Amino acid sequence: MGMGNLALFTPIVSVIGFGLLSVACGGEGESRFGASVDSQFVVPDSLEALVAENWLDHPWPSDFRRSTDGSVRIAGFDNPRSVVLIDTYLTALDKAIDGFSPVAAGALRFTGPIDPSTLPSDPKAAMAPNASVQLVDVDDRSTECGKRQWLSLYWRQEAGVWWRPNTLAFMPTMGFPLRPKTRYALVVTDRVTAQDGSRLGVAEDLLEVLGLREATDRTRGLRDAWAPSIEVLEKEGILRDHIVHLTVFTTSDPTMELQAIADHARSREPAPEVDDAWELKEQTPDFDVYEGSYGPVPDYQRGEPPFEVVGGGFEINAEGVPVVQREYHARFSLLVPNAQACPMPAEGYPVVMYAHGTGGDYRSVVGVTGTSLALRCLAAMGVDQIMHGQRLPKGKGVPELLFFNVQNPDAMRSNIRQSAIDEVVRARLIRERGMVIPASQSATAKAIRIARSPVVFFGHSQGGLNGPLFMAVDDTARGGVLSGSGSMITLTLMYKTKPDPNVSALAKMFLLGLSRDEFSEVNAFHPGLSFVQMMGDPVDPIHYVPMMVQRPHQGFEPKSILQTEGVNPDFSGDNYTPPYAIEVQAIATGLPWMAPAIHRVAEASYSGMQPVTIPEHGLSGNLGGGKASGVLAQWRASEVSDGHFVVTQNQAARDQASQFCRNLVDFSQGRIPAP
Repeated sequence: MGMGNLALFTPIVSVIGFGLLSVACGGEGESRFGASVDSQFVVPDSLEALVAENWLDHPWPSDFRRSTDGSVRIAGFDNPRSVVLIDTYLTALDKAIDGFSPVAAGALRFTGPIDPSTLPSDPKAAMAPNASVQLVDVDDRSTECGKRQWLSLYWRQEAGVWWRPNTLAFMPTMGFPLRPKTRYALVVTDRVTAQDGSRLGVAEDLLEVLGLREATDRTRGLRDAWAPSIEVLEKEGILRDHIVHLTVFTTSDPTMELQAIADHARSREPAPEVDDAWELKEQTPDFDVYEGSYGPVPDYQRGEPPFEVVGGGFEINAEGVPVVQREYHARFSLLVPNAQACPMPAEGYPVVMYAHGTGGDYRSVVGVTGTSLALRCLAAMGVDQIMHGQRLPKGKGVPELLFFNVQNPDAMRSNIRQSAIDEVVRARLIRERGMVIPASQSATAKAIRIARSPVVFFGHSQGGLNGPLFMAVDDTARGGVLSGSGSMITLTLMYKTKPDPNVSALAKMFLLGLSRDEFSEVNAFHPGLSFVQMMGDPVDPIHYVPMMVQRPHQGFEPKSILQTEGVNPDFSGDNYTPPYAIEVQAIATGLPWMAPAIHRVAEASYSGMQPVTIPEHGLSGNLGGGKASGVLAQWRASEVSDGHFVVTQNQAARDQASQFCRNLVDFSQGRIPAP
């Protein structure tokens, strides 16, 4: 059964008083207008007052919740069911981040019900200069200062297990993450009214922060800190005496630590090299399979693998240098095309770095994917992904559980990043040291070389998660195929049902502590899921995919990307990576849909990109100012195979992906083949 249209932006008000809508604000205290409903906005003497049921007496997120060193105070987050795992996350995250999530939902409260029909009806309406609720870049260092952002909202009048009554939740529209290290304001104007149509009152503390009343010792610091942001709002036509609720917050950069470690891994000595022992393992009419190992590969995760309960985090020393905890040698398989059908080019065979899915190993590429690549005269290299094969100590757990490892926050926030570093090091091996099969081990009795460039990446499922991280922080690969690759941890926790155990059900029961009759309170704005999203931001591809194409790292070229999805018109298809997560990732990457599209989430309409028909000769240079190519290619899910595996089970999808890899070798800007 598919998810259907989730209608994250449609104003719905049910008889129990909640709907999927836009943002509003709150403040507690004396009303400016003697109104029956005020915004709830308290500036307490201490952040320690914002705990449990009082957590949202002040908006979240808010720079008021940052300590003098810039770190965010998480302690006090309302954990209504006293879930031990949430408490573990709170301990791990408190004062460990220096900004707020660029994608997770936040919330404001009112002292009573508002009229949801006075909220923006959808993200497009929230972009209007006179919108009643707006999300605005107010950072004077930003190139987008004053720009309104895509905004999605949800109004809930009724209390829930995790929901406080009269809460207006907000989030950047899915697929449009906020920029890192940037200050934003979420503002509610007096166009929003109380449920009875009367004007909303403004909390006394907020009036003082706005400069409309004389500040007290309690509010003066926040008034001064937010004054520049309020000035930006006024320049954009949002006058302070029309503001009824407000929060100002600065985003974190979830990619920063991985970028630093990738730089370190590329520069440390010795560079990795292939060990002497090559072995010819298999010969087929289309390719020969060699196996070997290479190293040293640096592992930056503290503690003892596989970090089931403790350990797994990164360590940065006092000088700001990442600390290598251990080194290992990685085994690999290498498929080399048939020499008669594909004579070796002078520079060697171009290679595709293949990253397998959960449950695979270094030989997963030996099959239909490797065959399809070999038929196009491409070599393919497979390795053990983290927590698989030799990367998992024998008898030490289940790869599926250890890779995501929600019970250990350090490992949860680092495993996928370490797997991206593994790819950075593998790319360095190919680029710097090279790979040469000696004549003594070669099926042709001649040395076989692997070209040092160009290099192509191909990631499926787990490999499709670390692939965006790798291509964002390393410039070796020209681009790649991402199969079963999605973004937004929130969506994974809501909709992922395979493999067993069912993540969606487990998240609701054990992560949120809900009974089945309480599941209905869960949506993309849910406070508990939003907290977990912030927890997992450093490993979520949503923050990295814009760096692949739209905002490459300084000195990097935009990457060509073919993202594949197995989906049906009813939004069913892939039960391992939710179609919603796949399509949101495509939007954030900047990929248009390949026409004819099978399904498009509502958020796609805000990207400005229409589905593209690929001409017979292919599509080239449609991204990155003509320097890259890319689409989201959708294929109907098979009745006999989950849509997650469409790139291997569907011949047309497989052919398109393999030819894309070939074209990426032959053309620097890539070329998407016609389906």
